[in-house]
Parts: sequence; C-alpha cells; structure tokens
Amino acid sequence: MEHEVETMRLEQLAHLCEAKLLRGNPDGTIARISTDTRTLTRGDCFIALRGPHFDGHQFLGDAAQRGASAAVVSNPTSAINSPGALALLEVPDTLTALHKLATNYRRLMPPATRVIAISGASGKTTTKEMLAAVLGQRFHVVKTPANNNNHIGAPLTVLALDRFTDFGVIELGSNHPGEMRLLTEVVQPDVCVVTNIGLAHVEFLGDEAGVAREEGTPLEYLPRDGDSYAVLNADDRWFNELRARTRATIVSVGIHNFADIRASDIQINGDVKFRLNIARKREDVIIRLKTLGRHQIYNALQAAAVGYMQGMELDEIREGLENVEYPRMRMELKLVGGIRFVNDCYNANPPSMKAALEMMRDTPCAGRKIAVLGDMLELGAHTRQAHLDIGAMAANCGLSALVTVGQAAKWIAEGAVDAGMDAHRVVPVLGATEAVEALQALVKEGDTVLLKGSRRIGLEKVSEAFAA
Repeated sequence: MEHEVETMRLEQLAHLCEAKLLRGNPDGTIARISTDTRTLTRGDCFIALRGPHFDGHQFLGDAAQRGASAAVVSNPTSAINSPGALALLEVPDTLTALHKLATNYRRLMPPATRVIAISGASGKTTTKEMLAAVLGQRFHVVKTPANNNNHIGAPLTVLALDRFTDFGVIELGSNHPGEMRLLTEVVQPDVCVVTNIGLAHVEFLGDEAGVAREEGTPLEYLPRDGDSYAVLNADDRWFNELRARTRATIVSVGIHNFADIRASDIQINGDVKFRLNIARKREDVIIRLKTLGRHQIYNALQAAAVGYMQGMELDEIREGLENVEYPRMRMELKLVGGIRFVNDCYNANPPSMKAALEMMRDTPCAGRKIAVLGDMLELGAHTRQAHLDIGAMAANCGLSALVTVGQAAKWIAEGAVDAGMDAHRVVPVLGATEAVEALQALVKEGDTVLLKGSRRIGLEKVSEAFAA
C-alpha cells in the first residue's frame, strides 16, 4: 500500500518516526510512504515491515530498483548492503515506527482537517463508502481504501491526509482486545460512528459485552470541544452503554426508537426507499438506495447524520447516498444466465448473516429464493449456538432451498431442520466446489441466490463457476 504525504525532508521524517538516519542526505525529500514494493514510484519511502511470514528487508533491492529514495529499517545489517542510493533510517521496530509516524503526522494537520473514525461489529466498510459519498458532495475527503482498517491500513490512511483535506473517513477494525485503542490513538478522531454491536470476533473478545467494550473505545477519545460528536444507533441494545463512554455530543439514528435522525415510510422493492426525517426540525427527504437490504438504512442514516452535522443540505445528502459506489462482495447483485446472485460473501458474523437473511425475506423475487451459507469464523465458544440460531432464522425467511458450506455450517443446516424446514430442502456440503455442484442441481432461471460466509470459505467461487 502507498499513501501520499505532505512532502517532507528526510530529517523531518526521521524525527516523526524517531529514527536514526544511517545513510542519506538529511535535506532529501519524500512525498509518499509505502509498505509494498509493488506500488513504489520514484522518490517514495519504503517501510520494511516484518511479520510471521514475511520480511520487508528482503525487498530493499526491489525498492531501490523501483526508484524509492529512502527506507525505514530495523535490520541495519541486511539493509546496509542495499543499493547506496537508498537512504536508510533505522528504528527498533518498523511497525511501531509506522504508528509513530502516522500519530505525529496527524498532529501536524490543521484544525480544519477533521477525522471521522468508524467502528462496529459489521457494516463499517459500506458506512465508510456512504459517508465519503455524502461528504464528497461538498468537501475534500480522504477515505480508507477498500477495507484496509487494521494496524497497517489505518496509519497509512492517516498519512494520506494533507492540508487540503477537509475530512479523513477512516475505518477501524479490531479482533483482539486493545487493538482499537492503539488505532484510535493513531488516528485521533474528531467524530466517531459506531455502526452496531453484535457477536463478532468473540473467539478473542469473549462475548457481546467484550465487543461493545472494544468497538466503543474511540468514543473515549473524542475531544470535549463542543465540535466533536458521536453517531450512535438508537435501536442497538448497547446504545445507552456506548453513549455513557463519551462527553461529546450524541447524534442518534434509528428506525424503531426515538432518534435525532430517523427513517420512516420504508419500501423494499429491489432497491431500498425511505423517508429521512430530522427530529424537531420537520425536515425530511425521500432517499432511494441502489442496494439491497433493510440494514443498509442504518448505514445511510449514520452517513446522513454526519453530513447534517456538517451543515449539508438534505438534497446534498440524498445526492450522495443515491450515488454511492458500493464495495465488492457486499450485497453485490450479479445476473448470470437469468439467475440473480447476491454476493455478500466478503465476510460473515451473526449480525451480518441475519441482515442478509432479512434481505432475502423482504426482497421480491420472480422465482425461488435459495441461500448458500458458509461458516462464520472467530466465534469461539459461541460457534455452535450462533450457527444453530442462523439456521432457525433461515427456516423462516421464505427459502426454497438452503445449502450450507463448511464444518461449522452443518449446525446451520441442523438449526434449519429443527425449526421446521424440510430436510430434503437442506443440503450440507464441506466446500465451495461441492456447493457449486449442489446448486447446479437446484437452481433455475428467475431464482435469487444469496452467497454469504466468512472470507476463508470463498463463496464467490460459486457465482464465478456459473459465469464461466
């Protein structure tokens, strides 16, 4: 990954990441930071990260060949043998150096550059895209690319900010306790959006309360300056616990409970149409989302809340939401041979799986509705019951057939049959290849097929096989 920074001298770069300049001209300049030699261009600085299965120091020669002017290293013995044109900055640990660089660089941004942190159990990437689309109607926005929301992607997004940036929209992801605190301290948010709380990564976070503790961490870092605020889901059962963690202004959104910004008059007919209402203002606007699923309304409300708080007109907000470019493999609709595939298989946890099944229940279909559901990973002791619960829900969503994929997904099949779904309509298989074979025997023109499972299951291969 590569991100442009305000042009800086090597001496300043060394100061920001607390590095020792081993070799090179202190007055030399760099304009971009990269951790991937494949994206390097002339004049970049390469940070040689190390991990369990890789070592960036092995690619210093490639970095020099691609025109990099500097490298941040933690192994000077191997680095000193790199081409002499490559300036070298030594640090004890390159990942820590990346975090220090991003943290100190963020502090250099003018007060007018505001950072919005997005956390939550699910819906972060779609909310990020919606939010960037809304703010982009009026402001200069830098956003997290794809879903690069981890300990590498978040600091690199900070390094993409510059003095012309009005808003940095940064997605924060965590699956272990304490990771969210580290990321929050790097990005230093002015605004926080918590999408929802649910069973996600509970193998490491323990339970739903552990998820709430972790995902709500950015709320504690919001400044008490009168301008900072948090956008929270009033329909989420953890709403009160989350709002208690900040003294910043709370902006609530919802469908069922009272909220500052609400959705009403909801219509699901292929796309999603609703009326956005501003409480106490008697202002509203009709919005039509070019995507699938009632759950997308919450994402849209949170994006709208930020836009409204920044003084945007409702028509600007509507325009942004109606022209979002949605991320791949998130409710991505593909028509293959007369069959409608809903590719929602980038990842899966119980909240997102339930949202996908609700979409299937609510969305009209010319033919039959079939779901291909894979394992939900990182659930620990909750694995069996969570899959059984999804199976029970699947049995009551109007499905003509259910294909489950993976070892844990067998409990989805069991849960569906226990809840009353005919056993002959439930097909458990172990892998994506078997799922293709099972689906070929079931599917007909006009059918709608949902593909949903954790990333490792690779259920996108199912629609790809039909398109081949």
